[in-house]
Amino acid sequence: MESSTLDRDLLDQLELIPEVELAGFSVREGLAGSGVTLLRGRSYIGSWRATDEELIWVPANLAEPGRTMPTVEEALRFTLLLILKNIEDKSPKPQRRAQAG
Repeated sequence: MESSTLDRDLLDQLELIPEVELAGFSVREGLAGSGVTLLRGRSYIGSWRATDEELIWVPANLAEPGRTMPTVEEALRFTLLLILKNIEDKSPKPQRRAQAG
């Protein structure tokens, strides 16, 4: 039987959240057969890779800082916050009304 790994556990947890897909994102196993890849439509957002003890986030924009998370729960929370931030960045900004004065 295949042993569970941090990246596999993270992928399993993200796949259980229907809002990830409903928001236009997808998660899948990395191309090398390990890790977790996060996409928005066809755009690559970044990926997680696992060591024996932690998960490492590598963003698509390498000018952004990477992150290291010691638990699946922390990596899951970070990923969900990242999705929310991406949704916020892409949504149209409400226009302010000019105040009559």
